[in-house]
Amino acid sequence: MSTLPDINKPNFPEVVLEARTSILPQTEVAAQQAVFLQVNSESYEWLAGKIQTLDRQKEAEEVLRCIEKAARFAAMYHTGRFADGTIENAALEIGADLDKLAAGTGDLWLPAVSKDDRRRVLHVTFNVREVGGHTRLMHHWVRNDQSSCHSILLVNQPDDIPVPLWLFEAVRSSGGHLVTLPPKSGLCQKAKWLRTMAKRSADLVVLHTIWPDVVPTVAFATHDCPPVVVVDQCDHMFELGSSVGDMLISLRTMESVHMAKRRFLPRNAAIPIPLVDTLGNMSRRDARRTLGIDEHQIVLLSVGRDLKYRPCGPYDFVATANKILNRQPGAHLYVVGESAAGIAPYLRCAIHDRLHFVGSVEDPSLYRVAADIYLESFPFGSQTALLEAALDGLPVVPAYAPLCPMLVANDDAISDILTNPQDEREYVKRAELLIQQPEERVMLGKALRERLLKDHVGEGWLNRLAAVYQHTDRLMQAHDPQPIPVSICANTEADIGLSHWSLMGHSNIYFTATSEGGEEAVLVHSSLVTKWAGDFSRARRFAWCAIQHNPYRWVVWRLLLSTMLSGARSIILKAGSHIKKE
Repeated sequence: MSTLPDINKPNFPEVVLEARTSILPQTEVAAQQAVFLQVNSESYEWLAGKIQTLDRQKEAEEVLRCIEKAARFAAMYHTGRFADGTIENAALEIGADLDKLAAGTGDLWLPAVSKDDRRRVLHVTFNVREVGGHTRLMHHWVRNDQSSCHSILLVNQPDDIPVPLWLFEAVRSSGGHLVTLPPKSGLCQKAKWLRTMAKRSADLVVLHTIWPDVVPTVAFATHDCPPVVVVDQCDHMFELGSSVGDMLISLRTMESVHMAKRRFLPRNAAIPIPLVDTLGNMSRRDARRTLGIDEHQIVLLSVGRDLKYRPCGPYDFVATANKILNRQPGAHLYVVGESAAGIAPYLRCAIHDRLHFVGSVEDPSLYRVAADIYLESFPFGSQTALLEAALDGLPVVPAYAPLCPMLVANDDAISDILTNPQDEREYVKRAELLIQQPEERVMLGKALRERLLKDHVGEGWLNRLAAVYQHTDRLMQAHDPQPIPVSICANTEADIGLSHWSLMGHSNIYFTATSEGGEEAVLVHSSLVTKWAGDFSRARRFAWCAIQHNPYRWVVWRLLLSTMLSGARSIILKAGSHIKKE
């Protein structure tokens, strides 16, 4: 285990500087980013250590909730791991005793899908929403694949978020069932229901991991279940489920073999993201009229969730967009997925008057029809959004110089004709070239569309799915849950890049302090992540050192107060819990 400098030393900021400049023989920035990764890893290890002190038989629910907390921490703040037996094997052990642990804890009617000549596929995911790539992927998979009967089970669908009607209709048309587990039920009970549903209604389980969810690990911790394949929809994040996965299905081959190793899965395959060709449903003129966009504008478009546009180190989407718009007076850029108010706390410069943040839109297809050029968000790109734009015939400028290849779009069908710009200057230059040369726009857009039609749509995609099914069919009746190795923090360039992104993507009110770099950024980040982990005494010491380093910044005082209040709240909750048990 790596160690951070002793924060009890009076000269702690200088010690941090020494560590920061000695970890890697690279630039000062890279060394600082390595410290962020180190802090994340040690906070995760602290959480994992707490789990080992709990009784897995008497405190099964508490153990599982702590495992989820540790996994969510590792997903939010990259720790140099993508899976880890330290915490997951504990869930596997609990799953082995699930029948005893979940006995008499409640009942739920679960439908059964009768066995016929079709393959019965059960898709399992945490929850679904109107907006989101994983929901669309399941919908297109279910709707396109008529060779199988598809059901969906939602482990934690909030009561106030409805299941999209179009997803429900696709499942019903397939002959399957859509089941939502009661969100407030215990984790063991949810796992028991999931196991029962899989045994009754599935020949194959497809686990769509979008958020660290311990329930599937517990549910499938028995050989008496159908095979489980894990769809790696968030290949940049830590996940649970490797111990019960019989195969990893990647959505791009770039990282499939590498990620299968780092997730400790025995087999791997790749399948493209399924898409639906909607080109021609509406004319460009009608789309612009509906959106109130002038017919003669040059319309640039970018689509992605809010956090994909937050600045990170030298990457600043708004600043780069401003450069493009300043140099191209006839162009407007529309950003779907973020609002001006949402991006405001993270801004380093004013928003250009021709840069329009339109907020979240359930179906951005109108904007794609109205657009001339698509710009991928950075430093965090969007694979599905970029592919949908390219399928509609839009020329694309991909994200430049990725912090990590997994953070941006990279699709097998178009990777040879759509390379990432080497820097911001090339990104701007490519955008300008497409703005100034309409014929170039048409040529690139046509080439991208033709490539995607072959692999991502209709019969082409079904052929790729059939190839994957050839692998999964050989797994029938061969589910083999196994403990996975304990994972240590890997400090590769990609891991360091991911930790840097997670810092900037989740800093929130501490964004300003961390974005400027230096010792204060290390101290603020250290306090933030140790507080999130629940190590409040250490978080307070980090915050106090940050104050000593720069006492004139209100945000570090606010951070210290936050650590003190969080610690007090934790003590009160623990006391209340003990009283309740007695």
